[in-house]
Amino acid sequence: MSNGPPWKLAVIGAVAVIAGLALLLVDWTLEQLAAFVAMLFVARGALHVVTTSFEGLAGALSWLLGGGEAGVGVTLLAWPRPTLLVLVVVVGSWVLLQGVVDATIVLATRADHPHWPLLFSSAIVQLALGATLIARPGGTIRGTAVTLGALAIFEGVLEVSTGIARTHRERLVRASTPVTSVAAVS
Repeated sequence: MSNGPPWKLAVIGAVAVIAGLALLLVDWTLEQLAAFVAMLFVARGALHVVTTSFEGLAGALSWLLGGGEAGVGVTLLAWPRPTLLVLVVVVGSWVLLQGVVDATIVLATRADHPHWPLLFSSAIVQLALGATLIARPGGTIRGTAVTLGALAIFEGVLEVSTGIARTHRERLVRASTPVTSVAAVS
């Protein structure tokens, strides 16, 4: 979960939602699916890295997650002839790790998030989807694409809604901050 500007987080989420829809709607071959998922990871990871501020625990972990996400994509691209087992284990392991880190960030910064139980629940759902990927390595390419599509849409909607909520919260803070007149100060 990036802690950069809210509109950038919403854009990253929109990319995930569009990719998730593509994963659901296209009839993939294994090579196409592996390449598409790899490029999605590289793109999202790069976007997270360049939009993250390095403030506090959340900033450091967000930057590491973005770099790791790009690294997973590069690994999938570099893998010679990825099998379905390789794809689900690499992606599923990453999703599990990301779910644990997201839950850690939410619990460590819950004072900053009024809706932290919702964010924590989303990390639990992410863990469940990662476990589903790994638990079904003998599944089909279509089943894997559907699970990955659901995961991408889920993460994208979460990022878009987080970006919107942050924008709303920033506007409320600005509106409640008293404006001091320059003439009154001098």
